[in-house]
Amino acid sequence: MSTAPERADAITLRKLADVVALVPYLLGFHPQRSLVALTIEDAAVRGTVRLDLTQDPAEMAERVGHLVDVLSRNRIHRALLIGYGSGAEVTPMVDVATEALRAAGIGISEAIRVDEGRYWSYVCTDVTCCPPEGTRVDLTSSVPAAAAVLAGMCALPDRAALAATLDPPQQLDQDRVQDITREVCAQAKQRSKEGVRWFWDGANRITAALEQVQAGEDLDVETAIRIGVHLTAKPVRDMAMTYVPRYGAETHVRLWTEVTRKVHPTFATAPATLLAFAAMCWGNGALAGIALERALSISPHNTLALLLSEGLMAGLHPSHMFACDWNGVADDLVARIRLCPSAAWPLLPEGW
Repeated sequence: MSTAPERADAITLRKLADVVALVPYLLGFHPQRSLVALTIEDAAVRGTVRLDLTQDPAEMAERVGHLVDVLSRNRIHRALLIGYGSGAEVTPMVDVATEALRAAGIGISEAIRVDEGRYWSYVCTDVTCCPPEGTRVDLTSSVPAAAAVLAGMCALPDRAALAATLDPPQQLDQDRVQDITREVCAQAKQRSKEGVRWFWDGANRITAALEQVQAGEDLDVETAIRIGVHLTAKPVRDMAMTYVPRYGAETHVRLWTEVTRKVHPTFATAPATLLAFAAMCWGNGALAGIALERALSISPHNTLALLLSEGLMAGLHPSHMFACDWNGVADDLVARIRLCPSAAWPLLPEGW
Protein backbone atom coordinates (compact mmCIF):
# COMPACT_ATOMS: atom_id res chain seq x y z
CA MET A 1 0.00 0.00 0.00
CA SER A 2 1.29 3.45 -0.89
CA THR A 3 0.87 6.08 1.81
CA ALA A 4 -0.28 9.43 0.49
CA PRO A 5 2.58 11.95 0.61
CA GLU A 6 2.44 14.70 3.21
CA ARG A 7 2.09 17.19 0.34
CA ALA A 8 -1.41 15.82 -0.23
CA ASP A 9 -2.57 16.55 3.33
CA ALA A 10 -3.46 20.15 2.47
CA ILE A 11 -5.68 19.06 -0.44
CA THR A 12 -9.26 18.96 0.81
CA LEU A 13 -11.66 16.52 -0.81
CA ARG A 14 -15.23 17.82 -0.79
CA LYS A 15 -16.88 15.44 -3.24
CA LEU A 16 -16.33 12.20 -5.09
CA ALA A 17 -15.16 14.01 -8.23
CA ASP A 18 -12.35 15.53 -6.15
CA VAL A 19 -11.16 12.06 -5.19
CA VAL A 20 -11.19 10.90 -8.81
CA ALA A 21 -9.23 13.98 -9.87
CA LEU A 22 -6.58 13.46 -7.17
CA VAL A 23 -5.86 9.74 -7.67
CA PRO A 24 -3.54 10.13 -10.71
CA TYR A 25 -1.36 12.52 -8.70
CA LEU A 26 -1.22 10.11 -5.77
CA LEU A 27 -0.13 7.28 -8.08
CA GLY A 28 2.13 9.45 -10.23
CA PHE A 29 0.31 8.40 -13.41
CA HIS A 30 -3.19 8.10 -14.86
CA PRO A 31 -4.32 4.53 -14.17
CA GLN A 32 -5.70 2.37 -16.97
CA ARG A 33 -7.41 -1.01 -16.62
CA SER A 34 -6.85 -0.81 -12.89
CA LEU A 35 -8.63 -1.26 -9.59
CA VAL A 36 -7.55 1.29 -6.96
CA ALA A 37 -8.48 1.04 -3.30
CA LEU A 38 -8.26 4.23 -1.23
CA THR A 39 -8.34 4.82 2.49
CA ILE A 40 -9.71 8.23 3.43
CA GLU A 41 -9.62 9.94 6.82
CA ASP A 42 -10.55 13.50 7.74
CA ALA A 43 -11.40 14.39 4.11
CA ALA A 44 -7.91 13.36 2.91
CA VAL A 45 -6.60 10.23 1.20
CA ARG A 46 -4.23 8.32 3.49
CA GLY A 47 -3.26 5.35 1.36
CA THR A 48 -3.67 3.68 -2.04
CA VAL A 49 -3.42 0.18 -3.44
CA ARG A 50 -3.50 -0.38 -7.20
CA LEU A 51 -4.15 -3.69 -8.95
CA ASP A 52 -4.16 -4.55 -12.65
CA LEU A 53 -7.57 -5.70 -13.85
CA THR A 54 -7.95 -9.26 -15.05
CA GLN A 55 -10.77 -11.37 -16.39
CA ASP A 56 -9.19 -14.66 -15.28
CA PRO A 57 -11.05 -15.92 -12.16
CA ALA A 58 -7.93 -17.41 -10.54
CA GLU A 59 -5.85 -14.28 -11.09
CA MET A 60 -8.75 -12.13 -9.90
CA ALA A 61 -9.05 -14.10 -6.66
CA GLU A 62 -5.28 -13.89 -6.11
CA ARG A 63 -5.14 -10.11 -6.66
CA VAL A 64 -8.20 -9.40 -4.55
CA GLY A 65 -6.80 -11.67 -1.84
CA HIS A 66 -3.64 -9.57 -1.86
CA LEU A 67 -5.75 -6.41 -1.52
CA VAL A 68 -7.63 -7.81 1.46
CA ASP A 69 -4.36 -8.94 3.06
CA VAL A 70 -2.72 -5.51 2.65
CA LEU A 71 -5.70 -3.60 4.06
CA SER A 72 -6.09 -6.05 6.94
CA ARG A 73 -2.37 -5.87 7.82
CA ASN A 74 -2.67 -2.09 7.97
CA ARG A 75 -5.83 -2.30 10.08
CA ILE A 76 -7.95 -0.51 7.50
CA HIS A 77 -11.66 -0.70 8.30
CA ARG A 78 -13.13 1.13 5.31
CA ALA A 79 -12.06 1.58 1.71
CA LEU A 80 -13.22 3.34 -1.43
CA LEU A 81 -12.89 1.35 -4.68
CA ILE A 82 -12.29 2.94 -8.09
CA GLY A 83 -12.17 0.78 -11.22
CA TYR A 84 -10.71 2.20 -14.43
CA GLY A 85 -12.00 0.90 -17.77
CA SER A 86 -15.17 -0.31 -19.43
CA GLY A 87 -17.99 -1.90 -17.48
CA ALA A 88 -17.12 -5.36 -18.85
CA GLU A 89 -13.54 -4.94 -17.63
CA VAL A 90 -14.19 -3.35 -14.25
CA THR A 91 -17.47 -4.74 -12.86
CA PRO A 92 -16.43 -8.39 -12.30
CA MET A 93 -13.38 -7.43 -10.27
CA VAL A 94 -15.23 -4.75 -8.29
CA ASP A 95 -17.90 -7.35 -7.41
CA VAL A 96 -15.30 -9.86 -6.23
CA ALA A 97 -13.38 -7.21 -4.28
CA THR A 98 -16.52 -5.85 -2.63
CA GLU A 99 -17.58 -9.31 -1.47
CA ALA A 100 -14.10 -10.24 -0.22
CA LEU A 101 -13.55 -6.97 1.64
CA ARG A 102 -16.91 -7.15 3.37
CA ALA A 103 -16.26 -10.77 4.34
CA ALA A 104 -13.00 -9.58 5.95
CA GLY A 105 -14.86 -6.92 7.93
CA ILE A 106 -13.71 -4.02 5.73
CA GLY A 107 -16.54 -1.68 4.79
CA ILE A 108 -16.97 -0.11 1.34
CA SER A 109 -17.45 3.66 1.53
CA GLU A 110 -18.10 3.84 -2.21
CA ALA A 111 -17.34 1.85 -5.34
CA ILE A 112 -17.21 3.57 -8.73
CA ARG A 113 -16.04 3.03 -12.28
CA VAL A 114 -14.14 5.73 -14.19
CA ASP A 115 -13.91 5.84 -17.96
CA GLU A 116 -13.42 8.63 -20.53
CA GLY A 117 -13.83 11.50 -18.08
CA ARG A 118 -16.94 10.18 -16.32
CA TYR A 119 -17.63 8.02 -13.28
CA TRP A 120 -20.50 5.68 -12.35
CA SER A 121 -21.37 4.52 -8.84
CA TYR A 122 -21.92 0.87 -7.96
CA VAL A 123 -23.45 1.93 -4.64
CA CYS A 124 -25.69 4.94 -5.29
CA THR A 125 -28.99 4.32 -7.10
CA ASP A 126 -30.26 7.93 -6.97
CA VAL A 127 -30.33 9.13 -10.60
CA THR A 128 -30.41 12.76 -9.45
CA CYS A 129 -26.80 12.55 -8.20
CA CYS A 130 -25.63 9.46 -10.11
CA PRO A 131 -27.22 9.64 -13.58
CA PRO A 132 -27.13 6.64 -15.97
CA GLU A 133 -24.84 8.53 -18.36
CA GLY A 134 -22.30 8.99 -15.58
CA THR A 135 -20.96 12.08 -13.82
CA ARG A 136 -18.38 14.14 -15.64
CA VAL A 137 -15.16 14.87 -13.76
CA ASP A 138 -12.38 17.29 -14.68
CA LEU A 139 -9.15 15.34 -14.34
CA THR A 140 -6.78 18.19 -15.18
CA SER A 141 -8.05 21.60 -14.09
CA SER A 142 -10.13 20.78 -11.01
CA VAL A 143 -9.23 22.37 -7.67
CA PRO A 144 -7.60 19.16 -6.28
CA ALA A 145 -5.60 18.67 -9.49
CA ALA A 146 -4.40 22.28 -9.41
CA ALA A 147 -3.52 21.97 -5.71
CA ALA A 148 -1.58 18.78 -6.42
CA VAL A 149 0.45 20.50 -9.15
CA LEU A 150 1.20 23.42 -6.84
CA ALA A 151 2.36 20.90 -4.23
CA GLY A 152 4.89 19.54 -6.72
CA MET A 153 3.00 16.36 -7.58
CA CYS A 154 2.63 15.14 -11.15
CA ALA A 155 0.49 12.66 -13.07
CA LEU A 156 2.17 11.05 -16.06
CA PRO A 157 0.05 9.59 -18.89
CA ASP A 158 0.47 5.98 -17.77
CA ARG A 159 2.68 3.57 -15.82
CA ALA A 160 4.98 3.10 -18.80
CA ALA A 161 5.69 6.83 -18.75
CA LEU A 162 6.61 6.55 -15.06
CA ALA A 163 8.98 3.67 -15.85
CA ALA A 164 10.56 5.78 -18.60
CA THR A 165 11.62 8.37 -16.00
CA LEU A 166 14.40 5.92 -15.06
CA ASP A 167 15.69 5.60 -18.62
CA PRO A 168 18.98 7.33 -19.52
CA PRO A 169 18.62 10.98 -20.60
CA GLN A 170 18.30 11.25 -24.39
CA GLN A 171 21.35 13.49 -24.62
CA LEU A 172 23.54 11.11 -22.59
CA ASP A 173 26.57 9.94 -24.60
CA GLN A 174 26.62 6.18 -23.96
CA ASP A 175 30.11 5.76 -25.40
CA ARG A 176 31.39 8.34 -22.92
CA VAL A 177 29.54 6.57 -20.10
CA GLN A 178 31.22 3.30 -21.01
CA ASP A 179 34.67 4.90 -21.27
CA ILE A 180 34.36 6.63 -17.89
CA THR A 181 32.99 3.47 -16.29
CA ARG A 182 35.93 1.40 -17.54
CA GLU A 183 38.36 4.01 -16.24
CA VAL A 184 36.70 4.12 -12.82
CA CYS A 185 36.54 0.32 -12.66
CA ALA A 186 40.27 0.12 -13.45
CA GLN A 187 40.94 2.48 -10.55
CA ALA A 188 38.65 0.40 -8.33
CA LYS A 189 40.64 -2.75 -9.15
CA GLN A 190 43.87 -1.02 -8.17
CA ARG A 191 42.29 -0.06 -4.86
CA SER A 192 40.36 -3.31 -4.37
CA LYS A 193 42.20 -4.15 -1.15
CA GLU A 194 41.61 -0.74 0.46
CA GLY A 195 38.45 -1.81 2.24
CA VAL A 196 38.26 0.91 4.90
CA ARG A 197 39.39 3.74 2.60
CA TRP A 198 37.10 2.53 -0.21
CA PHE A 199 34.16 2.47 2.19
CA TRP A 200 34.72 6.00 3.49
CA ASP A 201 35.48 7.35 0.03
CA GLY A 202 32.14 6.00 -1.18
CA ALA A 203 30.24 7.26 1.88
CA ASN A 204 31.74 10.73 1.52
CA ARG A 205 30.90 10.86 -2.20
CA ILE A 206 27.29 9.98 -1.38
CA THR A 207 26.88 12.63 1.32
CA ALA A 208 28.46 15.24 -0.96
CA ALA A 209 26.04 14.26 -3.74
CA LEU A 210 23.07 14.42 -1.35
CA GLU A 211 24.06 17.95 -0.33
CA GLN A 212 24.46 18.90 -3.98
CA VAL A 213 21.02 17.55 -4.90
CA GLN A 214 19.47 19.10 -1.81
CA ALA A 215 20.83 22.45 -3.02
CA GLY A 216 18.98 21.98 -6.31
CA GLU A 217 22.00 21.04 -8.42
CA ASP A 218 22.29 18.17 -10.90
CA LEU A 219 25.03 15.54 -10.79
CA ASP A 220 27.54 15.38 -13.61
CA VAL A 221 27.91 12.01 -15.32
CA GLU A 222 31.32 11.18 -13.86
CA THR A 223 30.11 11.78 -10.31
CA ALA A 224 27.12 9.50 -10.86
CA ILE A 225 29.34 6.79 -12.38
CA ARG A 226 31.85 6.93 -9.50
CA ILE A 227 29.02 6.58 -6.99
CA GLY A 228 27.60 3.67 -8.99
CA VAL A 229 30.94 1.84 -8.89
CA HIS A 230 31.33 2.51 -5.15
CA LEU A 231 27.89 1.02 -4.57
CA THR A 232 29.15 -2.38 -5.76
CA ALA A 233 30.48 -2.65 -2.20
CA LYS A 234 27.38 -3.63 -0.22
CA PRO A 235 28.41 -1.78 2.98
CA VAL A 236 28.63 1.45 0.95
CA ARG A 237 25.12 0.82 -0.40
CA ASP A 238 23.83 0.01 3.08
CA MET A 239 25.47 3.12 4.53
CA ALA A 240 23.56 5.20 1.98
CA MET A 241 20.28 3.94 3.47
CA THR A 242 21.23 5.32 6.89
CA TYR A 243 21.34 8.85 5.44
CA VAL A 244 17.60 8.97 4.63
CA PRO A 245 16.56 10.49 8.00
CA ARG A 246 19.32 13.10 7.74
CA TYR A 247 18.61 14.36 4.21
CA GLY A 248 14.97 13.32 3.77
CA ALA A 249 13.39 10.77 1.48
CA GLU A 250 12.60 13.28 -1.28
CA THR A 251 16.27 14.28 -1.64
CA HIS A 252 17.23 10.59 -1.80
CA VAL A 253 14.59 9.96 -4.46
CA ARG A 254 16.06 12.73 -6.60
CA LEU A 255 19.65 11.56 -6.10
CA TRP A 256 19.07 7.87 -6.81
CA THR A 257 16.88 8.65 -9.79
CA GLU A 258 19.77 10.64 -11.27
CA VAL A 259 22.35 7.95 -10.54
CA THR A 260 20.11 5.18 -11.91
CA ARG A 261 19.65 7.11 -15.15
CA LYS A 262 23.30 8.08 -15.65
CA VAL A 263 25.28 4.97 -14.76
CA HIS A 264 25.95 2.16 -17.21
CA PRO A 265 22.91 -0.19 -17.02
CA THR A 266 24.98 -3.00 -15.48
CA PHE A 267 25.60 -0.76 -12.45
CA ALA A 268 21.97 0.32 -11.98
CA THR A 269 20.90 -2.39 -9.52
CA ALA A 270 22.17 -0.68 -6.36
CA PRO A 271 21.00 2.88 -7.11
CA ALA A 272 17.61 1.60 -8.32
CA THR A 273 17.24 -0.41 -5.09
CA LEU A 274 18.16 2.66 -3.03
CA LEU A 275 15.62 4.63 -5.05
CA ALA A 276 12.98 2.05 -4.19
CA PHE A 277 13.87 2.26 -0.51
CA ALA A 278 13.67 6.06 -0.54
CA ALA A 279 10.38 5.98 -2.47
CA MET A 280 8.90 3.59 0.11
CA CYS A 281 10.03 5.93 2.90
CA TRP A 282 8.38 8.77 0.96
CA GLY A 283 5.13 6.83 0.57
CA ASN A 284 5.44 6.49 -3.23
CA GLY A 285 4.70 2.83 -3.84
CA ALA A 286 4.31 3.24 -7.61
CA LEU A 287 7.83 4.64 -8.01
CA ALA A 288 9.22 2.04 -5.61
CA GLY A 289 7.67 -0.72 -7.70
CA ILE A 290 9.11 0.68 -10.92
CA ALA A 291 12.57 1.00 -9.35
CA LEU A 292 12.49 -2.56 -8.00
CA GLU A 293 11.47 -3.88 -11.41
CA ARG A 294 14.49 -2.10 -12.88
CA ALA A 295 16.84 -3.47 -10.20
CA LEU A 296 15.58 -7.04 -10.47
CA SER A 297 15.65 -7.00 -14.28
CA ILE A 298 19.43 -6.59 -13.94
CA SER A 299 20.05 -8.74 -10.84
CA PRO A 300 17.07 -11.09 -10.31
CA HIS A 301 18.50 -12.55 -7.09
CA ASN A 302 19.51 -9.32 -5.37
CA THR A 303 18.63 -9.93 -1.73
CA LEU A 304 17.84 -6.34 -0.72
CA ALA A 305 15.68 -5.74 -3.78
CA LEU A 306 13.75 -8.96 -3.11
CA LEU A 307 13.23 -8.02 0.56
CA LEU A 308 11.96 -4.57 -0.40
CA SER A 309 9.62 -6.16 -2.94
CA GLU A 310 8.14 -8.33 -0.22
CA GLY A 311 7.73 -5.28 2.02
CA LEU A 312 6.07 -3.33 -0.77
CA MET A 313 3.68 -6.19 -1.52
CA ALA A 314 2.83 -6.45 2.17
CA GLY A 315 1.97 -2.75 2.34
CA LEU A 316 4.82 -1.82 4.69
CA HIS A 317 4.07 1.64 6.11
CA PRO A 318 6.75 4.38 5.80
CA SER A 319 6.77 4.74 9.57
CA HIS A 320 8.18 1.22 9.78
CA MET A 321 11.07 2.25 7.52
CA PHE A 322 12.04 5.04 9.91
CA ALA A 323 11.47 2.96 13.05
CA CYS A 324 14.93 1.42 12.66
CA ASP A 325 17.85 2.83 14.69
CA TRP A 326 19.72 4.08 11.63
CA ASN A 327 22.50 5.62 13.70
CA GLY A 328 23.02 2.21 15.26
CA VAL A 329 23.05 0.59 11.83
CA ALA A 330 25.71 3.06 10.66
CA ASP A 331 27.84 2.35 13.74
CA ASP A 332 27.55 -1.40 13.15
CA LEU A 333 28.61 -0.99 9.52
CA VAL A 334 31.69 1.02 10.50
CA ALA A 335 32.62 -1.52 13.19
CA ARG A 336 32.21 -4.37 10.70
CA ILE A 337 34.46 -2.70 8.13
CA ARG A 338 37.15 -2.02 10.70
CA LEU A 339 37.04 -5.64 11.80
CA CYS A 340 36.87 -7.06 8.27
CA PRO A 341 38.02 -4.54 5.63
CA SER A 342 37.55 -7.09 2.83
CA ALA A 343 33.76 -6.82 3.35
CA ALA A 344 33.93 -3.40 1.65
CA TRP A 345 35.88 -4.48 -1.43
CA PRO A 346 34.17 -3.50 -4.69
CA LEU A 347 32.38 -6.37 -6.42
CA LEU A 348 32.41 -5.30 -10.06
CA PRO A 349 30.00 -6.91 -12.55
CA GLU A 350 31.45 -9.56 -14.83
CA GLY A 351 33.31 -8.07 -17.77
CA TRP A 352 34.32 -4.87 -15.97
